Amino acid sequence: MHEVFEGNTFEGHTMLAVVKRLQERVGETKPVIVADAAMLSKTNMQELEKEGYCYIVGTRLASTTAGFIDLIDRTLPRTDKALRRFDYEHSVKNAAMICEFSDARYKKDKREFDKQVKRALDLLERNEPRRRAKFVKKSKEKDKSLIFDTALQAKTEKLLGVKGFVTNIPEETMSSADVISYYRDLWHVEQAFRMSKSDLQARPIFHRTQDSIRAHMLVCFMALMMGKYMEIKTGVSLRKIREELWKVHEAQILDQSTGEVHMMQMETSELTKSLLEKISAPEFSH
Repeated sequence: MHEVFEGNTFEGHTMLAVVKRLQERVGETKPVIVADAAMLSKTNMQELEKEGYCYIVGTRLASTTAGFIDLIDRTLPRTDKALRRFDYEHSVKNAAMICEFSDARYKKDKREFDKQVKRALDLLERNEPRRRAKFVKKSKEKDKSLIFDTALQAKTEKLLGVKGFVTNIPEETMSSADVISYYRDLWHVEQAFRMSKSDLQARPIFHRTQDSIRAHMLVCFMALMMGKYMEIKTGVSLRKIREELWKVHEAQILDQSTGEVHMMQMETSELTKSLLEKISAPEFSH
């Protein structure tokens, strides 16, 4: 299903409305809500808890308290796939914070961290106050001069390679590793966005009325569903399917003396034939 909201609506305020509409469709069974950090708010988690929903949400660890970051730094081993579950009830009842360290994430974070530190130091050396950098801040002196933020640097270093997940699912019900595994399934959502924007080239179009806007979104959503259906049926990416089908050309030739129309179709490749057969195959066999 899909929903449409006003363009100036903060996405963090849309989750609860969508969950309730989804619940109306699926009936008694309550889904587990999995969302990224943009949806994380104390209010949202409290509402989900109040309504009896289980949730798994990504979190921005940098926004947590210094004491909590120190606790992670002291207790989470810096070995690949190391996990620790922490009590998070000081923010939301029955919530736990699961932290995981990843070697691959550490290397990526460290590269970005080194670039940001170098950029900040270069800007300070060149005295370019108008240029922004993560580790540059105003001093507490009267002149408000710019200085390097060593406290933020130390805080950021402690979180290199660490990702946080908040959930209200007890560990005896679902292991920390499984919680993280379900969260990572969000890549399917990200892939759907890429399919819509790149493969299907679905773009915003200016419409004046609500009906036109919703109709355009429905067309985009149906195109996405058809694309996913073809991928599932063929085992081939939508981009490859599109490239192959665009090669199929057909010409209509009118015989002016008889009025007959003759169809001429170019020879299709074996791959194209295979794709068409799989897409048109019946869903069920008897």
